[in-house]
Order: sequence, then C-alpha cells, then structure tokens
Amino acid sequence: MATGYEKINKIKNKLRVPMTVAMLAEAMGCGPRTIFRHLDALQQENCGLHKFKKNGETFYVIQTEQKVDFNQKIVKQLEKLKKTMNDTTPLDLKNRKLIDSVITSMQTTDPDSFKAEAITLDPNYIMDYGPFCDHKAQDTTVSKLLKAIREGFKIRIVYKSTNEGAEKKTIEVSPVKLVMRIDTLYLIAADETYSETHIFKNYLVENIVALTHTNISSISLREPFNAEEHYKYLFGKYVSTENPQTVSLLVKSNWLKTQFLKSRFSPVAEITEDREKNMIVNLKLRLTPDFKTWLFGVLSDVKILKPESLKTEMIEKLKMTLKEMKA
Repeated sequence: MATGYEKINKIKNKLRVPMTVAMLAEAMGCGPRTIFRHLDALQQENCGLHKFKKNGETFYVIQTEQKVDFNQKIVKQLEKLKKTMNDTTPLDLKNRKLIDSVITSMQTTDPDSFKAEAITLDPNYIMDYGPFCDHKAQDTTVSKLLKAIREGFKIRIVYKSTNEGAEKKTIEVSPVKLVMRIDTLYLIAADETYSETHIFKNYLVENIVALTHTNISSISLREPFNAEEHYKYLFGKYVSTENPQTVSLLVKSNWLKTQFLKSRFSPVAEITEDREKNMIVNLKLRLTPDFKTWLFGVLSDVKILKPESLKTEMIEKLKMTLKEMKA
C-alpha cells in the first residue's frame, strides 16, 4: 500500500498539468475529500501550488517556472549522488529518503526534470546474456518508461511487431510494469481493451521505435499487477489464452533434475518419485511454441508420460528432422 509520502509525490507529478479535484480523484482512485486533504498538505508545504478558474471549474497546478536556478544545480548533484547508492542496503535506503526529503524542502516540485536519463547505477555492471541474446533496449527508453509508470501517465508508442513484414503502428497505452523474462525486456501495459477484458498486453521494449509521454492519466487498474497471475501456465516468453494442459515428465538426467528443483513455475511444479525412485515432474502449462522447442531439445533426458498427443507430436517432429538431415 502506498504511503502518504508516495501519494503526495504522485499528486505532484500529476499537477505538472492543470487538473481539477475530480480529475485528480479519478487518477488517484480515491474520493474528492481525500484529494482536498492532499491539496491542503501541498499548500502547507509551500511547493508552488496555484489554483485558477477556467470555464467555471477550479484547476490546480504546480508552477515550476519560478524555481531558483541554484536549487536546480543542487538537485542535479543530489540526483547523481542517489545513483551511486545501492537500494539493497538499509543505510543507503535511509540516505536516499533523506535526499528526497531535502529536494522536497527546496521546493523543487519536479526533480525528474533534472534526472539523468540513464538508469544503470553501476557502469561496471554488465548484462551479457550470451549468443542469440535479443535484449537491445536502450537505457534512455527504459528510463522514459519507468518515469511514465512512476508518474501514472499514458504513453504513445510507435511499435513494430517481431513478425516478418509487420508494419509499424501507433498505440496509446497505460504502462504498468517492466519485466525481464528469459533475457528479454517487456513492457506490460493496458490498452483500450483492458476495461472489458482485464488482460494486460506484452510489448518487447526493443520493438518500441518511438515513445512520447502524454498528459493523460493512466487508467485505474481493478487490482494491482500480479506477475505470477500474468504468467500463469506460462513456460517461457509466449503469453497465450489457450487452455492449459497437464504435462507429466519422467526426468532421467541429474542436471535436468537440478534445473527443475531450482526453477519457478506458476502454478508450482509438482515433483514426486515413482516406485523406482525416478523423478516425476507434473506441470500445468499452455503448450506454446517455446515450450515445445525446449522439450524437443531435452528429449534424450526425459520420458513424456502425458499427454499422449504431446508425445506423438514430438515423435513426428523427430522423424521429420531425421528425414531432413538425411536428405
């Protein structure tokens, strides 16, 4: 649950453009009375909150043009200092909160304007996924996506699907999360169909050709994004809506046994033993192309117990492969 500090900062980000109490209430998912309490807190903070009337409605906005120049320089230095801190240590977490509080006290209501685009905290941290790696996302794109998620605004992206011959298309979405899965970075977002389907869409970050921030608040989610639920019945990268099936495998090799013991599935893999002490793994999965490709690669190390249709498909694929190799 978001703290009062986080809610105040979120409202500050919303108020970079003029908004009414009703607009803020919808964007924040709360009632007007709660918004008025937050606005009172902002006025006490003396952060440059102004209100004005337009077309019979009262608008609120935080004017940042009057910020003093020397404050901006100090904020830049503070933001650079924050980048050197590690979020995993209690001391650095405490210091980061202290720096945030200093920025707030200096009345710099939009510190993101001074943040560097790169998100890599340590230049010595290299993400190398080896051959065939398809993670090519740029730090600037990732930084912009994180900013949109944090501030709660929709983005407009020009997207080109991986499918050969696919044309670029412009889409307006509400960004929800960035997820690295199987060495590929995905943007999880809600498009115009979410209100009816409640299904999030996956977009490869490397396929986002262009990205524009909008001043339109992201849609309110019915419930917070749940990664386990989103990837339920999923083996690898492919998200599909087909019915899941129970896959039962007898695992022969020790290295593959170790892999199953260390891996995480949603739902959790059921691991048992038969009478001969062989490992039996039961998975509830959608039989997507990436799962079948993986299974084909480890056929010498497993015995497919069920479903029978999957066993038949793998046999036919083996026959076809042998035929093509001999041709």
